[in-house]
Amino acid sequence: MVAEPPRVRRFTPPSRDEVAASRLEAEQMRRARDVAAAALAPAKRAAVASGPAVRDLEAAVACVCSCHPRPAQSDLHAGGVSCSCQLTPTERAAAWEAFTQSVGAWGDDGIDADAAFDLTATAAELGVSASVIVHGAPFVISGTCDGRGFYLRERGGTWRVTIASDDDPSADPWTLDIEQQTVDIATGSEDELCEDGARFSPQRALRVAVEAVRNALLRDSCAHESPLDDLHRFCRRCGVPLADADRWRWSS
Repeated sequence: MVAEPPRVRRFTPPSRDEVAASRLEAEQMRRARDVAAAALAPAKRAAVASGPAVRDLEAAVACVCSCHPRPAQSDLHAGGVSCSCQLTPTERAAAWEAFTQSVGAWGDDGIDADAAFDLTATAAELGVSASVIVHGAPFVISGTCDGRGFYLRERGGTWRVTIASDDDPSADPWTLDIEQQTVDIATGSEDELCEDGARFSPQRALRVAVEAVRNALLRDSCAHESPLDDLHRFCRRCGVPLADADRWRWSS
């Protein structure tokens, strides 16, 4: 865990001119993409037609999956034959249903996913309320610790703990409107959320989050001691550097 001063997070809405410029840029990019796709369509159509027979040629031409010839990747989706673009709406819905059911039953080493992500016992031990609300990418735990709403978000090998501001301390910062203030209090590496440095553990992630929240609350409320001498540089109550102790507060 990296000990860093808290960072207040608040969305600033773009101006009308900025919104207009962004919309114009997006429209220009869309038009450029459509022009490029139209120019390449004849060659791609011929390439697809020369490969494995697909049910819907035009769907394969419009599809962006790399299984379709550019040139073809024969080891992906059987050269395009089993690509999702070849499914009917009914087949696509059935495939999605089968996928979600398989994901719901997944767990490390055959452990049921619901059991693997159950934080009830750990939360009770720590005296907090918390649950996993996003299981995939990102992975998110949301809860309340000592009256303060918090969430831990992990993705791409790094995690961040964010808490609600003093305006509404018990609010869930994960679900707050982006224009409402929240506070980032800690970051770190995914390795810190693993048991024995190998297996990702939601329970370990909750412990890391709770430690971060309690440390942040202590630092924000601490009166801080006065330095005794030039070698006494850190507050013995909360651990922050005394030279810039005010940076560790988010309260006014």
